[in-house]
Amino acid sequence: MREKRFNLASRVIHWAIAFAIMFLLLTVFLRLGWMNKDAMGEILRQALLKKGIQLSETDAAAIGKEIRKPMWRYHVITGYVLIGLYLIRMGITFIQGIAFKNPFSKQTSPKDKFKSWLYIIFYVLFATSLFTGFMVVNGPKETKEIMEAIHVKSLYYMLSFIVLHIGGVLLADIGGEPGIVSKMIRGNFNIKNEDVAQGPDHND
Repeated sequence: MREKRFNLASRVIHWAIAFAIMFLLLTVFLRLGWMNKDAMGEILRQALLKKGIQLSETDAAAIGKEIRKPMWRYHVITGYVLIGLYLIRMGITFIQGIAFKNPFSKQTSPKDKFKSWLYIIFYVLFATSLFTGFMVVNGPKETKEIMEAIHVKSLYYMLSFIVLHIGGVLLADIGGEPGIVSKMIRGNFNIKNEDVAQGPDHND
């Protein structure tokens, strides 16, 4: 029987969410770095100053923000896409059951409990990030500041989870669960661990 986490629906949603998150992080890094409104505004202000045109730092930053706006629009659009993907992910989990071991079960090892709690915490914080992002764009002005503050903090847990997730998968692939990376790409074709570790028997 194929494992739930390696079936087609789970793999498609997994990679769709992964690529969407990576794109979101790219837009964040652009906003903080190359497309920072103050940095772009200062470049514009200095260029105009050479032509004898005076521009205040505040106005220059406002123009820089307008220049950045089309790029940031993709951040918002991708956020809506992620909300849809998250709901689909929850729907798949409701239909197929959870793809990780029950952390409350006495039969679950401490290692598996840690992994299970990591996923649970991620999905709770992920939902918080999506909700606060939605409220920043669509919520009342009175809540925008607090929602934005919480949303910005989500960058740190997102990066932490990505590092832990990739590190854990790579360790599992070379350790107790060889072939897991291949399964997440191609699916579970009932490859036995010993077959992966030893390779094919050329005497067959």
